[in-house]
Amino acid sequence: MKSKNNSIWDGSVTKILTPLSGEFFPKEGYDWNDGPDNYGELLDGRELVQYMKSIQEAVVHKNSLGGKGGDPCNLMDYFYGSASIKEKVKSAVVSVECAEGVLYGCTTLRLEENLGAGELHELCEYITGQYSDGWGEEFEQRDIQVEEGTLHVHFWQRSGMRFQIREDVKPDPEHDKTKDSGKEPPPDIEEGRPGQSAGKARPSLQLIGHDGNIFSIVSDAGRLLARNGQKREADEMYDRVFKAGSYHEALGIISEYVETELSSAGEKKHQRKQKSENTPCR
Repeated sequence: MKSKNNSIWDGSVTKILTPLSGEFFPKEGYDWNDGPDNYGELLDGRELVQYMKSIQEAVVHKNSLGGKGGDPCNLMDYFYGSASIKEKVKSAVVSVECAEGVLYGCTTLRLEENLGAGELHELCEYITGQYSDGWGEEFEQRDIQVEEGTLHVHFWQRSGMRFQIREDVKPDPEHDKTKDSGKEPPPDIEEGRPGQSAGKARPSLQLIGHDGNIFSIVSDAGRLLARNGQKREADEMYDRVFKAGSYHEALGIISEYVETELSSAGEKKHQRKQKSENTPCR
């Protein structure tokens, strides 16, 4: 890896995606004197995709105001948590990303070294704080002008924050294909026990080859679940991993949702525990 002061960056890049929501106020038909009870039309991430360009331009402008030396605003400049996180995360820059037809808030991390599960949890808590009281609070007060009216966009969600890790978020040029075709998006999968939906087997993931990189492991596991039609399970897994207190706890959680080298060991342990609980005391 190059020196921290070298302009050429060859470290790893990870993107943390979070939900977006917004309100749309049309140019005509909306009276600003109606008072605070009239909040405009509520939009979710799928509906905000059509305004991606305008939203991203507003984000770039916001980042330019807090940046240094022409660089975009780096949230790590205001991070005062664990020193190990400060050393490992070179920058954290906010943007928006379209993935699977949904527009997400995105914090792009440039890493000097991989984060542990506890460090990842602390960093996500910090990002949540920035979205609610710092960077995001200022941004949601900005009027974003679009052809039909005005948008207000929220990175922080009152209903709760969900984090997804993506190491390779790719552009989605056909993001509105479902909407244009008149087809409804696929229904949510029924909730079951961790890692399983009705009639669906858990996809398999080998831990060997990930070099202990929790970002890579949870990202690959999330993609496998999504491809298997288990988006809800993927979101649940992300939530639990981000709250894990250790690397090994995080691996154990992931292994509940996808088949890994640890899954069979965990199931055998669970079976032994059940057998022990059902055995009368002697």
